[in-house]
Amino acid sequence: MRFKKHAVKCAVSFMMAIVLLFSMVVATAAVDADVATTGVSGTVYFRNTAGWSTVNAYVWVQGTSTAVQAWPGQAMTLDEGDVYKYTFSGDYNMIIFNNGSAQTADLSIPGAGQIYDYSTGTWSPYKEEPTTDDPTQATQAPTQGGDTKTKMVYCKDSAGWGSVNVYMWSGSGSSKNAEWPGVRMTDIGDGMWQYEVTGNWENIIFNNGSGSQTGDLSYPGDGALYDNKTGQWDVYDDSPIKITAFGSDLAAPQYKGTDILLTTTAKSDEGDVFYKFSVTNGAQTTVLSDFSSNNKVAWTPTVAGTYTITYDYMDTVGNLNQRTATYEVKDDAGIEDPILKGVSPKPGQVKKGTPISFTANAAGGKIGTNLLFYKFTVKDANGVVVNVPYYTKNASYNFTPTALGTYTVTISVQNSMNDVIERTFTYSSVDTIVDDPTYPTIAPPTSSGDYLRGDADANGDVTIIDTTTIQCYLAKMENIYINLDNADADLNGELSIMDATAIQLHLAKLDPNW
Repeated sequence: MRFKKHAVKCAVSFMMAIVLLFSMVVATAAVDADVATTGVSGTVYFRNTAGWSTVNAYVWVQGTSTAVQAWPGQAMTLDEGDVYKYTFSGDYNMIIFNNGSAQTADLSIPGAGQIYDYSTGTWSPYKEEPTTDDPTQATQAPTQGGDTKTKMVYCKDSAGWGSVNVYMWSGSGSSKNAEWPGVRMTDIGDGMWQYEVTGNWENIIFNNGSGSQTGDLSYPGDGALYDNKTGQWDVYDDSPIKITAFGSDLAAPQYKGTDILLTTTAKSDEGDVFYKFSVTNGAQTTVLSDFSSNNKVAWTPTVAGTYTITYDYMDTVGNLNQRTATYEVKDDAGIEDPILKGVSPKPGQVKKGTPISFTANAAGGKIGTNLLFYKFTVKDANGVVVNVPYYTKNASYNFTPTALGTYTVTISVQNSMNDVIERTFTYSSVDTIVDDPTYPTIAPPTSSGDYLRGDADANGDVTIIDTTTIQCYLAKMENIYINLDNADADLNGELSIMDATAIQLHLAKLDPNW
């Protein structure tokens, strides 16, 4: 019986041990199941804004010593730009990105297809994971989590730095594209350096990492080009027509009725450049000067509003380019300060020995007595004042240039509260006045009087301008002069876009029957 009792006790103990062991297995299985459901298998990405030469990924299971590879982990491979990738299999949920010395903190992997940005310290979706187990089948997914659209910024190394880095940041500088001196830009030739910008940065510094750098600059946005010698921003484009300058002689805002001079310059390696000026206010577009060799034109807005000034460029082989600028024009009703809008005659050529009546176009002064007072100061080519200037209520002043050369006329306008505005206008005293290129008279071209196949603008020659003339005419643009007989280049009796094509084939020497 003792044996039996002992046997029973042993059996009970054995059964309890079995139950305990089973419980431990179940518990262990539960833990493993939990790890498996929270683990990740697939591809993760790292945006190397730190500028590391090598990027490693150390991946492991939290709370264990189970790692894919011993420290510092597996070297990641370059995916595109500054993005590195690493693909692994197994249920892992922790990662450290490092270069063997510098590293991130311990990071939880939020899922496959996620990218970690070193500069912002955040994860975001980068690529969708494949539906199969093949990690090579990943497809690109839309970028999320902030402005990560790829933009471009350029630096023209006119100062001869030899190499250019770009350092970008926002706010206090805790968020940046890389540690100083930033990321080395890509040399694209001709002294031009390029950088793909990912992120919404506000500020930028260009430098060569060896002491030469710009100041803190505001980043203008995609396509901006900075010249490290002139310190000027421009717009980068790869058009054969290079725009070197465009703008106006008077900074905005100005008041309606003000004479504003628009000027631009451009060059092309493939031919002469022709310029077109137009302004748009609301739905109304006005062509100030159609394509011609004139690179400047006078504009006098008569209506207040926010205008878009458009500068169009075309060379003799048909290359096109364009620039636009916004210009605010204000109403002058009730303005207290004096306003000087311009002068008549407009600056340009005057005839020696001929009396001239300068008349100021002024407004404002709506304060006190509501009066305006005028003073005209005339200087000769040597800068010597040749009259006796004083204030009167007369907006006009008579003067006769007695010598050849340049005269300047400074007009001062004063209100009854002694507020003054001044502008200086320049005139050339000549024996014979010729066409003034500063304020060209816009007129249709003079016809040669003879029939010339393809000479749509009737200037006596067939050029790419004739194809543009046809296109503008077909588009029903205003102020287009066209010789319809000449424009019928394909000789079918009607005008269509095929006539422009016929001219292009002729100019390219591809039409043996012309």
